[in-house]
Amino acid sequence: MGSHRRIPGIPSGMAGVSRRQFLGGASAAVLAAALTACTGGGQMSRRSQAAGDALQWWDQFRPLTKMLESDLFTPYEQGHKGVTIERRQMDAPNLGQALQVARRSNQMPDVHSLAGLGSVSPAALVSEGWFQPVGKLADFAGSPIAGQLYDGIHRFNGEIYSFAPFSGRNHEAVPWFNTALLKEAKVDPKDEPATWDDLRAIARRVTKGNASGAYGMVIPLKDPAYLATLVHRLAMTAGSPGTGISAVDWATGEYVHDSQPYIDAIEFLVSLQKDKVVHPASASMGPRDARARWAAGQAAIYPWGAWFVGGLRVDEPEAVERGVGVWHIPCPETTRNFVYSPPSPGTFWVSSQSKKAKAAAEVLLQMTTKEFQLKLAAAMDQPPALAEVVKEAEVHPAYRQCVANFQEDVRIGPVPEVGTPGVWQVLAEMRDIHPDLGDIVQSVLTGSSSDVGGQLRRYKDQLSAERERAIKAVKEKKGVQVGLDAWVFANWDRKKDYEQQDYAGR
Repeated sequence: MGSHRRIPGIPSGMAGVSRRQFLGGASAAVLAAALTACTGGGQMSRRSQAAGDALQWWDQFRPLTKMLESDLFTPYEQGHKGVTIERRQMDAPNLGQALQVARRSNQMPDVHSLAGLGSVSPAALVSEGWFQPVGKLADFAGSPIAGQLYDGIHRFNGEIYSFAPFSGRNHEAVPWFNTALLKEAKVDPKDEPATWDDLRAIARRVTKGNASGAYGMVIPLKDPAYLATLVHRLAMTAGSPGTGISAVDWATGEYVHDSQPYIDAIEFLVSLQKDKVVHPASASMGPRDARARWAAGQAAIYPWGAWFVGGLRVDEPEAVERGVGVWHIPCPETTRNFVYSPPSPGTFWVSSQSKKAKAAAEVLLQMTTKEFQLKLAAAMDQPPALAEVVKEAEVHPAYRQCVANFQEDVRIGPVPEVGTPGVWQVLAEMRDIHPDLGDIVQSVLTGSSSDVGGQLRRYKDQLSAERERAIKAVKEKKGVQVGLDAWVFANWDRKKDYEQQDYAGR
């Protein structure tokens, strides 16, 4: 997503707050820090109003600011006298902290996204009473995105709570490139790198073939969440199963963090550093910092999500004018493997504290129309749920190509929470394991460790043991019937999308 990471979009949570701490309520110290961070930050995109007079809307989508106001809020206000919508846009970590503070003080916005809330399942938040259903307030079941509503993701106990305005068919490791730097190094942008070695070779040519001292690639090593997601995606191109940021073999239900595809993915990133093609300041960069360096012409290639162009257009438009292009995600060999993503989750939710739920639901329903989806595509953030509209939308050619590549490269994979509702309780019970995948990748790439296989094996074993403990705990404490078979999808076809009806035939 344009304002974090996403990774998005392509995702990092509140620093230092685990799933269990989050569900149990933040500590006084965390709440105090959140108040400090959030009372003076963020951007108001509407005229100032008293909180009780306006429908309050909080999210992190910086590239969508103008579009949301012009094409969603204003038309609704004009058709509904007396309704005013006030939006606040914040970076993901600040948004997560602000929501914690607001919930504890009963000052939640009417509508908000979940950015910055870490890996807490929406199902867990539903069970904690965060939201209220919207399906009876507006006709989402009859909307153009009705086929993309999943039990356990958008629908709980038969009630629709949210929907996906964005498509799940995307990933966060798109190779975006600076056209000018490639041409200066005599690399034809149309000569797409099919393999990791091809991409590595191009990065070497760029590093050696420009007069400005630019590097072949920039990778934000400061952000473990970014690194974990990048390695998950690269491992999938090497043949690993799993969906999104999970590393699970759906045939067995076992974690596969120590499998050869993961080792190969990390060693590929190490090889780029050995070639000295990665910007040397990468260790101090988060994703936004890396994009700024890329926009300044200091690196040619940056793997990130579809929202890359939309973010550039808002913050560094001169970089778009200079030239930006995109390739398919390369694979280790010329044989193509799919990248697997889950169905897109609910993006906006109506707070259980909201007194304007019907108006909020009606505004959200407008996001499902083709007209709005065209506008959403034009903002060039995550691909819209109706991805086909991108072909006729007013978008940069590189964004259109990126979304077209997703149709070829990405398949929708299984999600355990959809197949077995009790899974979310297991995930909520599980304690965070550190060092996790992102920590391990960071330690290897910054030279703190070289034992890739050993660290991955220990992490997988610890994670497996923690999942078994959590399963036992929720059975004993809550009577939840769930086992390791909840992570097994014997009918999964790696070449096809795993759809809602497939869960019944496991």
